[in-house]
Amino acid sequence: MFEKFDFIENADLKDFSTMKVGGKAKYIIFPKNADEIKKNLQICRKNDIKTFILGNGSNVLFDDKGFSGAIICLKKMQDITFLENNVVEVSAGVNLFALNMALCKHGLSGLEFCYGIPATIGGFLVMNGGCFEHEICEFVQEVKVLKNDRIFVLKAEDCDFSYRHSNLQNCVVLSAKLQLFAEKPDKIKQNMDFYLNLKREKQPCEMPSLGSVFKVIKTKPEIHPAKLIDKMHLKGVKIGGAEVSTKHAGFIVNCGNATSADVLNLIVFLEQKLAEIGVNVEREIVVLKEEQNGQMA
Repeated sequence: MFEKFDFIENADLKDFSTMKVGGKAKYIIFPKNADEIKKNLQICRKNDIKTFILGNGSNVLFDDKGFSGAIICLKKMQDITFLENNVVEVSAGVNLFALNMALCKHGLSGLEFCYGIPATIGGFLVMNGGCFEHEICEFVQEVKVLKNDRIFVLKAEDCDFSYRHSNLQNCVVLSAKLQLFAEKPDKIKQNMDFYLNLKREKQPCEMPSLGSVFKVIKTKPEIHPAKLIDKMHLKGVKIGGAEVSTKHAGFIVNCGNATSADVLNLIVFLEQKLAEIGVNVEREIVVLKEEQNGQMA
């Protein structure tokens, strides 16, 4: 069925998630361009196969039972094209480490804040990822997407960007044009090192995780779930092999033998504890269940 394409059958999802948990996927397919994505989606529709679009798996919790459909992983879409006026076009599968290194070499600044985040630019766009008071939407000029077998180019204002949100969930991000600004490579590298060191100092970068579990609540003043979890002395709480990080209460880490159920049960436990003090939180991570179809993370 997928013989003309690069794919793996009965793939271990642990190898495709930064949390290192999950069962097996019936298929994982690695398209190299928009045409291959379109053909694979057509095959899946024709054969009534569920699909899920995946970047680097840095924000998705796979089920221990696996996924009986086809995961379309965009990691092999790796083009970076430098255009005029400090604009760069980046394919969806480019990871933020590689992108920042390439931008540094070419003297383009702006994205140093995301250096060290183990995500692809496609997934980062879908969730409007960010940190250290910056979000990717600040730099988006346009986004090229595939929807209903047609390619569309969306201007930034068409993407409905807001905090950890866009309207890109129901399409496949192919690439984006980002407006950056010129800077000396030495200064860019200095910025990259600064943000990477901040992450390593404050976050459990050395352990498998999915990044921040809960969104900041955008009231005035803002409510940071991680700070509340810390105040309730819940750092270090474990369920099975999943633990609330002792380094940053906003992260759940895999201590080596966690299951997806362990992670999800710990998330639910934290949600209940926060609800007890009147705080209802929204998850930042995506939990992939059998009934889900089409999201990108």
